[in-house]
Amino acid sequence: MAAPYTPIQRKLMRVIMGTCGLMLVVTFASLFVFEYVSYRNIARRELQELAEVVAANTASSLAFDVPEDAAQVLGSLRKQKSLQAAWLYKANGTLFAGHGLKDGLPATDPGIRVFRFNGRYLECFEPVSENGRRLGTLYLRTDLSVMYNRLALYAAFALLTTGLAALLAFLFSRRLQRSISRPILDLATTASTVSEQKNYAVRATHQGNDEVGQLTHAFNGMLAQIEEQNAEINQLNQNLEQKVDERTGQLRQSNRTLQEQRDFIDKIINASIDLIAVFDNQLRYLVVNDTACRNFGRARSEMLGRSLREVFPNLADARVEQLLQRALLGELIQDDSYQSQVSDRVLQNFYIPLANDAGQVDRVLLIGHDITEVMRSQRQLQALNADLEKSNRDLEQFAYIASHDLQEPLRKIQTFADLSFRNIQHPQILERYLGKIGSSAARMSNLIRDVLNFSRLSRAGSDTWEPVDLNAILDGIRNDLELLIEEKAAVITAGPLPVIMGNPLQLGQLFQNLLTNALKFTERQPRISITATTIEAPAPNPAVHLRPGIAYAELRFTDNGIGFEAEYADKIFAVFQRLHTSSQYAGTGIGLALCKKIVENHDGAIAVESLLGAGTSFLVYLPLSPVAATPSAPPAQGKQNAG
Repeated sequence: MAAPYTPIQRKLMRVIMGTCGLMLVVTFASLFVFEYVSYRNIARRELQELAEVVAANTASSLAFDVPEDAAQVLGSLRKQKSLQAAWLYKANGTLFAGHGLKDGLPATDPGIRVFRFNGRYLECFEPVSENGRRLGTLYLRTDLSVMYNRLALYAAFALLTTGLAALLAFLFSRRLQRSISRPILDLATTASTVSEQKNYAVRATHQGNDEVGQLTHAFNGMLAQIEEQNAEINQLNQNLEQKVDERTGQLRQSNRTLQEQRDFIDKIINASIDLIAVFDNQLRYLVVNDTACRNFGRARSEMLGRSLREVFPNLADARVEQLLQRALLGELIQDDSYQSQVSDRVLQNFYIPLANDAGQVDRVLLIGHDITEVMRSQRQLQALNADLEKSNRDLEQFAYIASHDLQEPLRKIQTFADLSFRNIQHPQILERYLGKIGSSAARMSNLIRDVLNFSRLSRAGSDTWEPVDLNAILDGIRNDLELLIEEKAAVITAGPLPVIMGNPLQLGQLFQNLLTNALKFTERQPRISITATTIEAPAPNPAVHLRPGIAYAELRFTDNGIGFEAEYADKIFAVFQRLHTSSQYAGTGIGLALCKKIVENHDGAIAVESLLGAGTSFLVYLPLSPVAATPSAPPAQGKQNAG
């Protein structure tokens, strides 16, 4: 807290007045104390002398027990107006004679000489003795009012004298302080003018050669130096302002150039089709381009300055974070294929360490190249390659068919035709050979038809699929096979079947082939059961491989037919692979191959379980929804096995 302002004139007057007043007070106080002590000593000495005289005069009265004489001596003391009481006591303390003390008797005789100031009174106890024998005690009390009145008069005189002296000191100090304060006030006024107007050309008036004059001279010299320095500073300021203007212009131009370069770089970064982001050593986003914002589904303001975990708290894959940490250690990393966890894009990421001026890596540049379409093209190419390889295998099978199965009926036709020409004269033999020729031609026609059906069974794209109610498919096939079912007296039971996405014509052909086989390969009344359950990978059958995370319908076709041995389970789905001769059971050997191809067209799998003489179960796995093929997840395949 600042001290209150007090002018120097007032301070000087206070000093002078205080000094004079203190001297007067000390002087009069000393005189007052001296008078007080002196008067008390005089009063005590006078009372002591009086007490000694009275004690000597009353000793005989006590010795001879004559109180009248003692009363006469004490009565003579009444002439002294200041003496208020005079009493004489015997040695035993009883009152002998005296006068005064209307307010009562004094205190008990102390037995020794005592002088006691009691308020406005002085008391004296004087022993009365004769020849060394104590006879009694004399008590005297005198009034000190005269002393106190005199001291009061002294005090009044002192106050009057002090007041007069203070007035004279005040008048004298006013004149005296002017000679001291005026030069100082003039100097202060000059300093205030210089401070307010900033005019260092002003000079203080020189008054005298004393200390104040020396101060004024030094103050004027200081102003002269400041004036010279200000002139130099002003010149320097002008030069500095000129240089600042020049440097400011250069800086503005540099800033414009730098801003243009920064804007150009930002345009390049934001125009890049690659994802670009820069992280600091705390994995906070420092830079993100427009492609990154679109890929992440975040605004730039939501990412800058925030860490990877803060922007994506639910990020399940710590792979990016681990690779960023490795890059901060100085490792250049290329991640060829990364499935983004925040979008449906597949990226080829490059993690590039960035070092500061000290050579320490404190940032990481992440460049993500979108290879989604490339991966999709690769998947399509892989699918086409798989189809091509399968077509090649089919062509090999067709070549085998052309060289073996299709040629067998032709050889029979040629053989029986030659035999017919040789036995043309024998009608019965000719008729039998012609029947053989017709049977071989019919078999060849069936083979050609089934081969054409198999070759035309192309993979239908999932974009052409539609919801298919398998219950309706089963009902339609049962109607188509109604005569055969009645002929065999077959019993077909089926539980509820699901609705799946697929090709209804191919699924109908699948059901027809499986039911026809169940009706054909039996030696007793056929009993066929069809059930359906929903499962996910892994399949109960270890020979079947399903894609994880895909819901499949497991269709189980079970019959009580002749069955077969387990060693033939891998062969029955091949083209023209038969376990029985055509004379035992009619057929071309293509039906189950068609079933396998239909199931694979629907991204499913098929397997078989059978025991010789105990029936057969075909297990068909069809996805409930279309499955998108990926390089890491090839189409589901089933390894057929008989049991």
